Amino acid sequence: MQDKKILILGGTGHLGSTLMHHLVHDRQVPAASIRIFYLKDSPTESLLDIDGLDYFPGNVLHADDVRKACEGMQIVFHLIGSTTFHPGQKKLQWRINVEGTRNVLDAIKDNPTFEKLCYVSTVNVLAPKLPRGSAGEINECDPYAASPRVHSFSSAEDTLAFVEKARQAPNDDWVKEINIGYYDSKLAAQELVNDYVRRYDLNAVSILPGTMFGAYDYLIGTGMYLISIYHGQMPAVMQAGLPLTHVRDVAEGMIQAIESGKKGEMYILSGQKEDNRSQKEMAAIMAEELQRYFPDKKINAPSLVVPYPIIYTVSWLYEKYAMLFNKNPLINTQAISAGNHYWYFGHEKSDKEIGYVAKRTFREAVREMIAYYDEHKLFEVRERYIDRK
Repeated sequence: MQDKKILILGGTGHLGSTLMHHLVHDRQVPAASIRIFYLKDSPTESLLDIDGLDYFPGNVLHADDVRKACEGMQIVFHLIGSTTFHPGQKKLQWRINVEGTRNVLDAIKDNPTFEKLCYVSTVNVLAPKLPRGSAGEINECDPYAASPRVHSFSSAEDTLAFVEKARQAPNDDWVKEINIGYYDSKLAAQELVNDYVRRYDLNAVSILPGTMFGAYDYLIGTGMYLISIYHGQMPAVMQAGLPLTHVRDVAEGMIQAIESGKKGEMYILSGQKEDNRSQKEMAAIMAEELQRYFPDKKINAPSLVVPYPIIYTVSWLYEKYAMLFNKNPLINTQAISAGNHYWYFGHEKSDKEIGYVAKRTFREAVREMIAYYDEHKLFEVRERYIDRK
């Protein structure tokens, strides 16, 4: 990697910043060889400790910006994505995740210097394995075979047809057909990547990270869990679970995917087996580590596990209230519907094919995240950057 020209689209986000630090500090890639594409006027504080980077402000929705950013690049990491569950942002989220990805694919497929793409997908393009609480491998979690389905589409062909429908629609009626905006848009983007591999023989691999924690989350992503517990604003959790993952493991896995991943393949990069944890277990570990770091502050872990129908009703009422008074509905039906599953996964295929290893624990990730948030005074931030858009 030291001799490559590398483009990181979304290099100021949580995973992008971690990847950047890994490349420079662990893989000895010269900072000047790495171009960071990020949204113009958005914060870059997560990378200020690295000198000599090639910063490229732009917008992934502007094809010319993306094309210029890709010029001369050999290795491309596409990390840009909207992870919001804000019910009013489905259209923008779709454009960022789907059409933004199309802009990247179009920019590299005819680029003479391009060698390989690592596309950052998510385990949420798969289906949770049944019975609830089982950990699934990539070949066991077909999103189109799930019952009930988590996504709005019935097949890869159906997904791609909807992508074209949304692209050519004269109005925004298509937005009403999307269920959970994040899940549907990321599945559509994944199918678009797969389609370009088939049609254009594009050298691309996809990585499917678990729910990531760790340092460099300056724009606030999963750190909202920490912030909520720190301020005593998470009284309850759901009967559900997440594949809790150290962000540094994912960053290292991305390099392995570039170096060893097979064209067109998808690789789960999630955490250790025991870190497939319920929301209650996740919150308890966070509360324990927050209490250890802030011994003079009383930190309480959520004690209530609320059934889905109750918490959905509460979120629906709060969502209506927030929209009435033009507030950001941080608790909303999209987020609750999305969270009502046990997203537990293994990564045996990734271990065998690219040498992936989940080296670090969720508890380690939480400790590093707390220290980073404290250093950068992020515990006083009350909403994610993406949700402000």
